[in-house]
Amino acid sequence: MATKKDDIHSLWNRYFRTRSDEARNRVVEHYAPLVHIQAARLSRKLPAQVGYDEICSAGYDGLIEAVEAYNPSRKAKFETFCQQRIVGAVMDWLRSLDPQSRTVRTFEKQRMLVRELLDAELSRPPMHHEIAKRMGLSQDRYDQLSRISQLGREVHFSAMDPKDSNSRGRSSERAWDIGDHRQIDPAARMARQMLTNYLTRGLSREERLVLILYYYEDLTMAEIGVVLDLSESRVSQIHKDVITRLRNRFKGKLEEELVA
Repeated sequence: MATKKDDIHSLWNRYFRTRSDEARNRVVEHYAPLVHIQAARLSRKLPAQVGYDEICSAGYDGLIEAVEAYNPSRKAKFETFCQQRIVGAVMDWLRSLDPQSRTVRTFEKQRMLVRELLDAELSRPPMHHEIAKRMGLSQDRYDQLSRISQLGREVHFSAMDPKDSNSRGRSSERAWDIGDHRQIDPAARMARQMLTNYLTRGLSREERLVLILYYYEDLTMAEIGVVLDLSESRVSQIHKDVITRLRNRFKGKLEEELVA
């Protein structure tokens, strides 16, 4: 981080005393690496079109909110307190991008239910005006919500048939199927998780976190130190001790699987 530990205490005291934007911004600047750590972690789990810089921008909003809401009298470490605020701000931003609002989603669920009920009652597919009437909506409102819900739907290439719909023959092959070779095989991921649980059995919470953050989340020793409030040298020592113990326990047979 940009300032020493003693300096951040001074910054906090100054901010609590003045509540000025300048003092707040200095505190935010000090804890900025926490935003980048969370952004790096989330960017590996989100679609490629969600940019790292955009995640950071949303994360900073959460960090600012955390600084403004933090109360040290509750004896919670700020680093722990702000993590949920940062992630929550990113999730709120992602939800704001969703073209299908809660109202539209509720409409879709109710329409599906009413359609099924009317289909059973009438022994035929219901008309739109019949569905709207049963839902207690005017035809205009029903049509409006229907149009909005259509805007938010995705059309997958796998749903497109390569042959013309007017042709007699239909192929079972999908010419538009495109495999994503970047995705990890779920079976391999599960096997890796089971192996990790087996290897880390008996380790302390701190030791497990060091291994998981280093090998799974790809954090550096310095970043792990920020998350666990440890020095980089201490994190390195924990990592070295754990690997030595695992090597002795398994005699080198499984170490390669852990760090692969």
